[in-house]
Amino acid sequence: MDLLGVDDETVFKTMADAFKEVLNDPDIILDLRKVKRVTIMGGLLLKAFFDEFILKFQKRPRMRSPSHKKIRAILNYLGIRNYQEVKRDRYPDLECWQILSWDHTQTDIEFGKLLDTEVIPKCWKGDHAISKHSSSIATSVAETLLNCKEHAYTGEKENSLFKRWYLGVGEYPNTHKFSFCIYDKGIGIKARLQANPTGWLDSLFDKNRSDSSMIELATQGRRVAVNDGRGQGLKSAIELLEKNHGQIDIYSDFGYFSSHDEKSGRDRGVRLEGTFVSFSFPVEYSKDSI
Repeated sequence: MDLLGVDDETVFKTMADAFKEVLNDPDIILDLRKVKRVTIMGGLLLKAFFDEFILKFQKRPRMRSPSHKKIRAILNYLGIRNYQEVKRDRYPDLECWQILSWDHTQTDIEFGKLLDTEVIPKCWKGDHAISKHSSSIATSVAETLLNCKEHAYTGEKENSLFKRWYLGVGEYPNTHKFSFCIYDKGIGIKARLQANPTGWLDSLFDKNRSDSSMIELATQGRRVAVNDGRGQGLKSAIELLEKNHGQIDIYSDFGYFSSHDEKSGRDRGVRLEGTFVSFSFPVEYSKDSI
């Protein structure tokens, strides 16, 4: 495989099949020699794969290292490998990204503080820091989305040893867009709504919705209002993004929802275990913003 990513189904299938095969047989070698490009979503899935493999087998997976030095730098940056010959400062676009993972024992309050004080302030280029306005949008949307994780590791995943979340924050080179990617390997949005149907599902049709349709339902917010605002996470995030010319993509099981892609709403042929949410919006920079 020459690309690690999620949005292209063919690319994702190759990657997902390879990860699954190695997780089922630790003696199989993961071949990354031909990888030339890694999207941030592909990188987070790769990091999750390594973490799960190590937890399951108490050792690192066997791997054929990528030939391209930048891919080796990305593996260094993800904390997957430590290639001493690769100098990180050769790839300044990597410095714009902050990668974080945490487990179910870390509270939302702790993580919110980490986002606001450690992660987001490091996402800038040169002497230009992200503006207070952009930082406020990023923090608000991220915290809203993180509220959606309450039921991720429940049901069939309740007793799973692997209960981690992954976050990538930063700017793709030359896009002038600030992006967040959040991933969990939980039960998926459809299973979450089916397990807690009150306020979400009110008919047999709702219960038989496709994965993509279930995601869209979740973006509309809980139908029955509750005092603590629960069930409005995705809806609030999308509304905030729309006000600031942003966009969002959600992958969960076979489902796909996008605020900007005409393919949105169609189930995909390849399953993504858990839920991946990616959003971005135009970013502003300020020289005197720290």
